[in-house]
Amino acid sequence: MESMERQGDVPQILIVDDVDANLMILENIILEMGYAPRCANSASEATKLIVERLPQLILLDVFMPEMDGYEFCERLKENPITRNIPIIFISAADSSEDKVRGFKLGAVDYIGKPFEVTEVTMRVRNHLKIYEMQQELELTNRRLNSVINSQSRRIEDEQKNILYALATLAQGKDESVRNHLEHVSYNCRLLAQSLQFSPSFAEDISESFIDTIAVASQLHDIGNIQAPCNMLLGTGAWGPEEMEIVKRHVEQGAEILERVYASTPENSFLPMAIEIARYHHARWDGKGYPQNVVGKEIPLSARITIILDIYDTLMGERSYKRAYSKEESLKIIEEGVGIFFDPEIADVFFKVQKQLHYMEG
Repeated sequence: MESMERQGDVPQILIVDDVDANLMILENIILEMGYAPRCANSASEATKLIVERLPQLILLDVFMPEMDGYEFCERLKENPITRNIPIIFISAADSSEDKVRGFKLGAVDYIGKPFEVTEVTMRVRNHLKIYEMQQELELTNRRLNSVINSQSRRIEDEQKNILYALATLAQGKDESVRNHLEHVSYNCRLLAQSLQFSPSFAEDISESFIDTIAVASQLHDIGNIQAPCNMLLGTGAWGPEEMEIVKRHVEQGAEILERVYASTPENSFLPMAIEIARYHHARWDGKGYPQNVVGKEIPLSARITIILDIYDTLMGERSYKRAYSKEESLKIIEEGVGIFFDPEIADVFFKVQKQLHYMEG
């Protein structure tokens, strides 16, 4: 909210009192101060005026018919729209108990009757100034948060671009895998959105989860950046020693991402990316790697990525394998349910498989 001076508005002071004489006295004082008084005889009438336009300060009588000032103050403080408007109680009852009750309800001050012009003037002016300073501080904080958030988003975007570049490089120079990361990302988003409608996953999959897995899943094989180039470019099948090197890429990928995350812990997608990198070769039956991670011990993000990574890889030609047809690939996935894949996720996968992107040849 901009300051009252910059808005070019005269501060609006709402006066609520069921006695016309009191309204006239306070109205004249407020006018002499150069502010705009708005008068109401009851809480209901005051509510209508507040709906029309929020005041910068409220002078509120304690004892009124229908609803007294204490109850009206309490209602105003419960409403997020009006809770920050300063309220000064006005009353002939000036016992310490009355004042304490008013302050506990959120009032900022207490003016006794009969009114003394100088006292009313000073208290109104002081609390208007405090209110304006609070609004200025909130505006400054919002601007500062906006700058910080903008910088954080820029840093995060830069990290994404660098990590995507590394992830692409980690795939090697095989032209057949140029779209693999994009396919996995698109399909992970689609499958996560579909799982959101399943009672088994509704509590675990939020809109934030869906957005994050679309980003994080693209980094699943980033650990391959540390694999020897001759392996990534090779055309033959891997032997036992090479397979052990390949298996290490899951931990190596997680470690790369953990080092990045350590420098920017506010990053929103890296925690999931670390999960996926580490567990995207785990198996539902526990025989994948890392070893002995079984069933739902595998993070949900990784269980989703596993089935889509394998599906897209099956359908694409690689230096070490031919491309399988869609029918062959779906058959292989079906045979792996309960062995490689979470059966509940696989069930939804088959329902949406026609909408998935996949490698062609």
